[in-house]
Amino acid sequence: MEQHAVLPMKQRANRWRRAAFVGSGLGLVAANAFYGLSSYIIWRAMHPPKIALKKHPAHFGIQTEEVHFKSSDGLSLRGWWMPVENSSKAVVFSHAYGLNRYNMPFPIFDLVKVFQSQGYSVLMYDFRNAGESDGNETTIALKEQLDLNGAIEFVKHEKSMDHIILIGWSMGASTSLLAGCRHDDVKGIIADSPFASLDSYVLDSFEYWTKLPRFIGRVSSYVTKLNFLGFKPHLVKPIEVVKKAEGKKIMIVHAKNDPAISCTESERMKRMNSDIDLWQPEMGGHIEAYRLNKQEYEDRVVAFLKEL
Repeated sequence: MEQHAVLPMKQRANRWRRAAFVGSGLGLVAANAFYGLSSYIIWRAMHPPKIALKKHPAHFGIQTEEVHFKSSDGLSLRGWWMPVENSSKAVVFSHAYGLNRYNMPFPIFDLVKVFQSQGYSVLMYDFRNAGESDGNETTIALKEQLDLNGAIEFVKHEKSMDHIILIGWSMGASTSLLAGCRHDDVKGIIADSPFASLDSYVLDSFEYWTKLPRFIGRVSSYVTKLNFLGFKPHLVKPIEVVKKAEGKKIMIVHAKNDPAISCTESERMKRMNSDIDLWQPEMGGHIEAYRLNKQEYEDRVVAFLKEL
Protein backbone atom coordinates (compact mmCIF):
# COMPACT_ATOMS: atom_id res chain seq x y z
CA MET A 1 0.00 0.00 0.00
CA GLU A 2 2.83 2.42 0.88
CA GLN A 3 4.62 1.63 -2.40
CA HIS A 4 1.48 2.54 -4.36
CA ALA A 5 1.27 5.87 -2.51
CA VAL A 6 4.93 6.76 -3.14
CA LEU A 7 4.75 6.13 -6.88
CA PRO A 8 2.10 8.76 -7.67
CA MET A 9 4.02 11.30 -5.58
CA LYS A 10 7.15 10.65 -7.66
CA GLN A 11 5.13 10.91 -10.85
CA ARG A 12 3.67 14.23 -9.75
CA ALA A 13 7.13 15.54 -8.88
CA ASN A 14 8.43 14.50 -12.29
CA ARG A 15 5.52 16.21 -13.99
CA TRP A 16 6.27 19.44 -12.09
CA ARG A 17 9.93 19.23 -13.10
CA ARG A 18 8.98 18.71 -16.76
CA ALA A 19 6.48 21.59 -16.59
CA ALA A 20 9.08 23.85 -15.01
CA PHE A 21 11.63 22.86 -17.66
CA VAL A 22 9.17 23.49 -20.50
CA GLY A 23 8.05 26.77 -18.91
CA SER A 24 11.60 28.03 -18.51
CA GLY A 25 12.36 26.98 -22.08
CA LEU A 26 9.35 28.87 -23.41
CA GLY A 27 10.33 31.87 -21.29
CA LEU A 28 13.82 31.79 -22.75
CA VAL A 29 12.43 31.57 -26.29
CA ALA A 30 10.13 34.53 -25.61
CA ALA A 31 12.96 36.57 -24.09
CA ASN A 32 15.20 35.85 -27.07
CA ALA A 33 12.38 36.78 -29.44
CA PHE A 34 11.82 40.13 -27.73
CA TYR A 35 15.57 40.72 -27.60
CA GLY A 36 15.90 39.95 -31.30
CA LEU A 37 12.94 42.16 -32.22
CA SER A 38 14.30 45.00 -30.10
CA SER A 39 17.73 44.68 -31.68
CA TYR A 40 16.19 44.77 -35.14
CA ILE A 41 14.14 47.88 -34.29
CA ILE A 42 17.25 49.66 -33.04
CA TRP A 43 19.26 48.59 -36.08
CA ARG A 44 16.54 49.88 -38.42
CA ALA A 45 16.42 53.19 -36.56
CA MET A 46 20.17 53.58 -37.09
CA HIS A 47 19.97 52.71 -40.79
CA PRO A 48 17.18 54.73 -42.41
CA PRO A 49 17.27 54.67 -46.23
CA LYS A 50 19.04 57.55 -47.90
CA ILE A 51 16.79 59.92 -49.85
CA ALA A 52 18.14 61.48 -53.04
CA LEU A 53 18.27 65.26 -53.41
CA LYS A 54 15.41 66.27 -55.69
CA LYS A 55 16.04 69.99 -56.16
CA HIS A 56 18.95 72.42 -56.27
CA PRO A 57 19.00 76.02 -55.00
CA ALA A 58 19.76 77.19 -58.54
CA HIS A 59 16.22 76.12 -59.50
CA PHE A 60 15.03 78.84 -57.12
CA GLY A 61 17.41 81.51 -58.36
CA ILE A 62 19.86 81.19 -55.46
CA GLN A 63 23.59 81.46 -56.14
CA THR A 64 25.14 78.28 -54.77
CA GLU A 65 28.54 76.67 -54.28
CA GLU A 66 28.82 72.91 -53.86
CA VAL A 67 30.97 72.30 -50.78
CA HIS A 68 32.36 69.45 -48.75
CA PHE A 69 34.04 69.36 -45.36
CA LYS A 70 34.92 66.93 -42.59
CA SER A 71 33.00 66.09 -39.45
CA SER A 72 34.98 66.20 -36.21
CA ASP A 73 35.61 62.46 -36.53
CA GLY A 74 36.74 62.65 -40.15
CA LEU A 75 33.66 61.76 -42.23
CA SER A 76 33.18 63.59 -45.53
CA LEU A 77 30.02 65.69 -45.52
CA ARG A 78 28.51 67.56 -48.46
CA GLY A 79 26.37 70.63 -48.69
CA TRP A 80 25.45 73.92 -50.36
CA TRP A 81 26.96 77.28 -49.51
CA MET A 82 24.68 80.19 -50.44
CA PRO A 83 26.63 83.39 -49.83
CA VAL A 84 25.60 86.97 -49.22
CA GLU A 85 28.16 89.49 -50.47
CA ASN A 86 30.10 91.57 -47.96
CA SER A 87 28.72 89.74 -44.94
CA SER A 88 30.47 87.89 -42.13
CA LYS A 89 27.23 86.41 -40.79
CA ALA A 90 26.14 82.83 -41.47
CA VAL A 91 23.40 80.40 -40.50
CA VAL A 92 23.79 76.62 -40.58
CA PHE A 93 20.69 74.55 -41.41
CA SER A 94 20.43 71.03 -39.88
CA HIS A 95 17.78 68.68 -41.25
CA ALA A 96 15.47 66.16 -39.60
CA TYR A 97 15.94 62.42 -39.09
CA GLY A 98 15.70 60.31 -42.25
CA LEU A 99 15.64 63.35 -44.56
CA ASN A 100 18.36 65.50 -46.13
CA ARG A 101 19.31 69.13 -46.66
CA TYR A 102 16.51 69.66 -49.22
CA ASN A 103 13.78 67.10 -48.55
CA MET A 104 11.88 68.80 -45.74
CA PRO A 105 8.08 69.16 -45.44
CA PHE A 106 8.05 72.91 -46.07
CA PRO A 107 9.45 75.38 -48.66
CA ILE A 108 12.97 75.48 -47.29
CA PHE A 109 14.42 77.80 -49.94
CA ASP A 110 11.85 80.45 -49.01
CA LEU A 111 13.38 80.36 -45.55
CA VAL A 112 16.88 80.58 -47.04
CA LYS A 113 15.83 83.83 -48.73
CA VAL A 114 14.51 85.20 -45.42
CA PHE A 115 17.91 84.69 -43.81
CA GLN A 116 19.72 86.13 -46.81
CA SER A 117 17.49 89.22 -46.68
CA GLN A 118 18.86 89.79 -43.18
CA GLY A 119 22.47 89.51 -44.35
CA TYR A 120 23.11 85.85 -43.50
CA SER A 121 24.94 83.49 -45.82
CA VAL A 122 23.47 79.99 -45.57
CA LEU A 123 25.08 76.56 -45.25
CA MET A 124 22.81 73.58 -45.84
CA TYR A 125 24.46 70.17 -45.46
CA ASP A 126 23.63 66.48 -45.11
CA PHE A 127 24.25 64.69 -41.83
CA ARG A 128 26.19 61.42 -41.94
CA ASN A 129 24.26 58.61 -43.62
CA ALA A 130 22.00 61.14 -45.37
CA GLY A 131 21.81 62.74 -48.80
CA GLU A 132 25.26 62.86 -50.39
CA SER A 133 27.33 62.62 -47.21
CA ASP A 134 29.39 59.61 -46.18
CA GLY A 135 28.68 57.30 -43.28
CA ASN A 136 26.39 54.31 -42.84
CA GLU A 137 24.82 54.95 -39.43
CA THR A 138 22.44 57.51 -37.99
CA THR A 139 22.80 58.02 -34.23
CA ILE A 140 19.94 60.50 -33.67
CA ALA A 141 21.93 63.53 -32.47
CA LEU A 142 24.86 61.72 -30.84
CA LYS A 143 27.53 61.64 -33.55
CA GLU A 144 25.54 64.17 -35.59
CA GLN A 145 26.96 66.74 -33.16
CA LEU A 146 30.34 65.97 -34.71
CA ASP A 147 28.88 66.72 -38.14
CA LEU A 148 27.53 70.08 -36.99
CA ASN A 149 30.82 70.90 -35.28
CA GLY A 150 32.50 70.32 -38.63
CA ALA A 151 29.98 72.61 -40.33
CA ILE A 152 30.60 75.37 -37.77
CA GLU A 153 34.36 75.09 -38.23
CA PHE A 154 33.89 75.17 -42.01
CA VAL A 155 31.96 78.44 -42.07
CA LYS A 156 34.28 79.96 -39.48
CA HIS A 157 37.63 79.06 -41.03
CA GLU A 158 36.94 78.35 -44.71
CA LYS A 159 34.33 81.09 -45.21
CA SER A 160 35.68 83.56 -42.60
CA MET A 161 32.35 83.99 -40.82
CA ASP A 162 32.52 85.46 -37.31
CA HIS A 163 28.80 85.67 -36.50
CA ILE A 164 27.28 82.18 -36.66
CA ILE A 165 23.80 80.98 -35.76
CA LEU A 166 22.14 77.58 -36.08
CA ILE A 167 18.69 76.43 -37.09
CA GLY A 168 17.53 72.82 -37.07
CA TRP A 169 14.43 70.64 -37.19
CA SER A 170 13.60 67.58 -35.06
CA MET A 171 16.86 65.60 -34.76
CA GLY A 172 18.60 68.60 -36.32
CA ALA A 173 17.02 70.87 -33.71
CA SER A 174 18.28 68.74 -30.83
CA THR A 175 21.70 68.50 -32.48
CA SER A 176 21.79 72.29 -32.85
CA LEU A 177 21.06 72.72 -29.14
CA LEU A 178 23.69 70.16 -28.14
CA ALA A 179 26.45 71.55 -30.36
CA GLY A 180 25.48 75.21 -30.28
CA CYS A 181 25.19 75.56 -26.51
CA ARG A 182 28.74 74.22 -26.17
CA HIS A 183 30.26 76.30 -28.98
CA ASP A 184 31.42 79.82 -28.12
CA ASP A 185 31.28 80.93 -31.76
CA VAL A 186 27.53 80.27 -32.00
CA LYS A 187 25.57 83.42 -31.19
CA GLY A 188 22.06 82.01 -31.39
CA ILE A 189 20.02 78.85 -31.98
CA ILE A 190 16.58 78.28 -33.48
CA ALA A 191 15.32 74.78 -32.65
CA ASP A 192 12.14 73.59 -34.35
CA SER A 193 10.52 70.56 -32.64
CA PRO A 194 13.44 69.22 -30.57
CA PHE A 195 13.40 66.48 -27.98
CA ALA A 196 14.76 67.19 -24.50
CA SER A 197 16.19 63.75 -23.73
CA LEU A 198 16.51 60.94 -26.25
CA ASP A 199 16.16 58.04 -23.84
CA SER A 200 12.81 59.20 -22.45
CA TYR A 201 11.63 60.40 -25.87
CA VAL A 202 12.33 57.03 -27.50
CA LEU A 203 10.14 55.31 -24.93
CA ASP A 204 7.36 57.90 -25.05
CA SER A 205 7.15 57.88 -28.86
CA PHE A 206 7.79 54.16 -29.42
CA GLU A 207 4.21 53.32 -30.37
CA TYR A 208 4.00 56.30 -32.77
CA TRP A 209 7.10 55.33 -34.74
CA THR A 210 6.85 51.53 -34.67
CA LYS A 211 3.10 50.82 -34.24
CA LEU A 212 4.14 48.23 -31.64
CA PRO A 213 3.06 47.97 -27.98
CA ARG A 214 4.83 50.16 -25.45
CA PHE A 215 6.12 47.19 -23.41
CA ILE A 216 8.29 46.19 -26.39
CA GLY A 217 9.69 49.70 -26.21
CA ARG A 218 10.70 49.03 -22.63
CA VAL A 219 12.58 45.92 -23.76
CA SER A 220 14.22 47.98 -26.51
CA SER A 221 15.16 50.61 -23.93
CA TYR A 222 16.92 47.90 -21.91
CA VAL A 223 18.69 46.57 -25.01
CA THR A 224 20.07 50.04 -25.83
CA LYS A 225 21.79 50.11 -22.44
CA LEU A 226 23.89 47.14 -23.57
CA ASN A 227 25.41 49.45 -26.22
CA PHE A 228 26.32 46.58 -28.54
CA LEU A 229 24.83 48.43 -31.51
CA GLY A 230 26.45 51.75 -30.60
CA PHE A 231 23.08 53.40 -29.96
CA LYS A 232 23.41 55.41 -26.74
CA PRO A 233 20.30 57.52 -26.15
CA HIS A 234 21.20 58.12 -22.51
CA LEU A 235 24.07 60.32 -23.75
CA VAL A 236 21.80 62.58 -25.84
CA LYS A 237 20.27 65.11 -23.46
CA PRO A 238 19.78 68.62 -24.89
CA ILE A 239 18.04 69.61 -21.67
CA GLU A 240 21.32 69.25 -19.77
CA VAL A 241 23.21 71.72 -21.98
CA VAL A 242 20.28 74.12 -22.32
CA LYS A 243 20.01 74.68 -18.58
CA LYS A 244 23.70 75.68 -18.50
CA ALA A 245 23.56 77.92 -21.59
CA GLU A 246 23.58 81.29 -19.86
CA GLY A 247 23.69 84.20 -22.27
CA LYS A 248 23.02 82.07 -25.35
CA LYS A 249 20.05 83.30 -27.40
CA ILE A 250 17.67 80.38 -28.03
CA MET A 251 14.31 80.26 -29.75
CA ILE A 252 12.30 77.03 -29.76
CA VAL A 253 9.36 76.42 -32.08
CA HIS A 254 7.09 73.51 -31.19
CA ALA A 255 3.53 72.97 -32.38
CA LYS A 256 1.08 72.15 -29.60
CA ASN A 257 -0.30 69.12 -31.48
CA ASP A 258 3.01 67.60 -32.62
CA PRO A 259 2.29 63.84 -32.77
CA ALA A 260 5.91 62.74 -33.18
CA ILE A 261 7.72 64.74 -30.50
CA SER A 262 5.43 66.06 -27.79
CA CYS A 263 5.54 69.78 -27.13
CA THR A 264 6.15 68.86 -23.49
CA GLU A 265 9.75 68.12 -24.51
CA SER A 266 10.29 71.81 -25.29
CA GLU A 267 8.27 72.91 -22.27
CA ARG A 268 10.67 70.93 -20.08
CA MET A 269 13.62 72.84 -21.55
CA LYS A 270 11.84 76.17 -21.08
CA ARG A 271 11.43 75.35 -17.39
CA MET A 272 15.17 74.71 -17.15
CA ASN A 273 16.06 77.98 -18.92
CA SER A 274 13.51 80.76 -18.59
CA ASP A 275 15.40 82.90 -21.14
CA ILE A 276 14.36 80.57 -23.97
CA ASP A 277 11.85 82.13 -26.37
CA LEU A 278 9.28 79.32 -26.77
CA TRP A 279 6.65 79.69 -29.49
CA GLN A 280 3.93 77.03 -29.61
CA PRO A 281 1.73 77.57 -32.68
CA GLU A 282 -1.74 76.05 -32.66
CA MET A 283 -1.38 74.84 -36.25
CA GLY A 284 1.33 72.44 -37.30
CA GLY A 285 2.16 68.80 -36.84
CA HIS A 286 5.76 67.67 -36.68
CA ILE A 287 8.11 70.29 -38.23
CA GLU A 288 5.17 71.78 -40.14
CA ALA A 289 4.98 75.10 -38.28
CA TYR A 290 6.67 77.00 -41.12
CA ARG A 291 4.39 75.62 -43.82
CA LEU A 292 1.21 76.29 -41.83
CA ASN A 293 2.22 79.56 -40.14
CA LYS A 294 4.56 80.93 -42.79
CA GLN A 295 4.28 84.68 -42.24
CA GLU A 296 4.39 84.53 -38.45
CA TYR A 297 7.30 82.09 -38.59
CA GLU A 298 9.27 84.45 -40.82
CA ASP A 299 8.39 87.46 -38.67
CA ARG A 300 9.57 85.67 -35.53
CA VAL A 301 12.82 84.56 -37.19
CA VAL A 302 13.56 88.12 -38.33
CA ALA A 303 12.78 89.50 -34.86
CA PHE A 304 15.10 86.90 -33.32
CA LEU A 305 17.92 87.84 -35.71
CA LYS A 306 17.55 91.53 -34.90
CA GLU A 307 18.10 90.78 -31.20
CA LEU A 308 21.49 89.13 -31.79
